[in-house]
Amino acid sequence: MRSQGDFTVSKVSCGVDWISCTLAKDTLDSQVWYGDALFALQELSKQGYEIKSRKMLGFEGWAVDNCFVGANDTTFYAQFSGEKAEYAYPYLDHPKAHYSRIDLQVTVHYEQEHLKEGRYQYARAKHHNATLPKYRQRTVDIWIGNGGGDTVYIGAVSSDQRGRIYNKAKQSDLEQYERAWRYEVVLRNDYAVYMARTLYTKGASYAAFVVSQVSNWYRERGVEIRGLGSFDATPIATPRNVPTDVERKMRWIEKQVVPTVRKLAQLGYSEQVMDLLAKALIGSNQT
Repeated sequence: MRSQGDFTVSKVSCGVDWISCTLAKDTLDSQVWYGDALFALQELSKQGYEIKSRKMLGFEGWAVDNCFVGANDTTFYAQFSGEKAEYAYPYLDHPKAHYSRIDLQVTVHYEQEHLKEGRYQYARAKHHNATLPKYRQRTVDIWIGNGGGDTVYIGAVSSDQRGRIYNKAKQSDLEQYERAWRYEVVLRNDYAVYMARTLYTKGASYAAFVVSQVSNWYRERGVEIRGLGSFDATPIATPRNVPTDVERKMRWIEKQVVPTVRKLAQLGYSEQVMDLLAKALIGSNQT
């Protein structure tokens, strides 16, 4: 354990807390990407969540809790939130995807309860903000909750960067978050695209990278995450082995192409299907 005054830390967890992105249907491998997103949704449904048909933002698709994967005439869309986002984000990797929002979070679990931490950090952020020129000052707000359930916001609702600090135990009412404060950074548009693509390159250093990005973001705004120091963080969910590109394409063939071929064969189009497959195989051998 590492301490800073009486802020002794027992655990630090981190990860992606929200991700939403789109991919044009006419993009290479877009169907594979869509299949991966649906696969992640289906895997989450095995945790006891019901999967339902749903419409969202002009897309039609499927939802599990607050997570959604769907499509319209031209575009695929995927959205995952909370711990489900930490599970799903590796499946949404594509060089042409547009990431409209990604949230990073660091949750610090203390040995002692610190119910006034939100108000302390609010004062720090306000003090730092006052030292900046008027044109650089940010919106800093606090929502006062019962029994220490305060939430601090740094940045405007409309901003492409916004921070949120809150008592995770009070917000979730889950025993696993007792004495824990969460620091979230919400990134949108270009910031989200850059962060998502950077995360996919981090591998084993992923957790350390997330902690450094969140802590540095707050430090630049006058907020120091107390007790954090160089504490080793762990992702909320253990990173899984994401399928290789070949494995993803083979799964897409199995789940999407094979049923279509079988249906066409039942309708009497076996010869035409065989001709198309033969042309595809011959063409691949000639390239």
